[in-house]
Amino acid sequence: MGDLSKTLQGRLHWGATRGIGRATAFHLAKRGASILGTCSSETSMHNIESLSSEITEYYRGTACDPPKIVGVAANVLSLDTPGIVAEAVEKHFNSKIHILVNNAAYDELREMGKLDDEYVRKVLVGNTHTLVMLVEALYTRGMIQPDSRIINMSSVSGRKIPFPAMYLVGATKATMEALTRSWADIFGKDPKTLGTTANALLIGATATEALLREATPELKNMGLAALQSGSAVSSGMGLPEDIANVAGLLASEKARWITGSVVCANGGSVYVM
Repeated sequence: MGDLSKTLQGRLHWGATRGIGRATAFHLAKRGASILGTCSSETSMHNIESLSSEITEYYRGTACDPPKIVGVAANVLSLDTPGIVAEAVEKHFNSKIHILVNNAAYDELREMGKLDDEYVRKVLVGNTHTLVMLVEALYTRGMIQPDSRIINMSSVSGRKIPFPAMYLVGATKATMEALTRSWADIFGKDPKTLGTTANALLIGATATEALLREATPELKNMGLAALQSGSAVSSGMGLPEDIANVAGLLASEKARWITGSVVCANGGSVYVM
């Protein structure tokens, strides 16, 4: 079942119910990785259940048993979430994490001139505070194992905003990239997590529910075209599976020499030189 099946007992996918998160969870589960997937609330747990059903169906008729798929409700806006997730890792995966995919985010978009304290608080808590405290919780409890993989789903909006309403969310993605560089240094050298890599994926326009809800009419039309054709659009619109394939590369043992990097997964819309 691929190079992951021999090395992983548990995997935390932070935000696994829709779009890029779901595609990445499905990609790695097909390669043998067990999954702890998070969703925003109990009402979204059916998405984890449907993911589990899809994985079970994928393995049907093969000589391999399907990997373990566990869901937990963990909202990015709740200060209790890091503890809830860590407790789920302890309960279901023997307190061990080998791959951490940080995908969940608070993605409401607003232009300058339309901000208020509550909105700014949600963006900062959902995209930075919870991310930091989740990694802190996993680290202090000794859950991140040596030679693990941390993959942070960043965005081109951290470099250049595609439309004005993305500017504050984009700023939190730039913060995520700074954290990536620090975590690569810390986890790669700490004896308890020695050899662990941390990288960010610089994701561009991708045909997801969030894009169809928040983007400009031009981008929405490109997203619909990509979904209808089932292939990436040459002008830079990707599919969730395109991102999942790159995340799968970074999750593999063969990517052990890539760390502290921002890896482009945007069809060339933004280059990191």
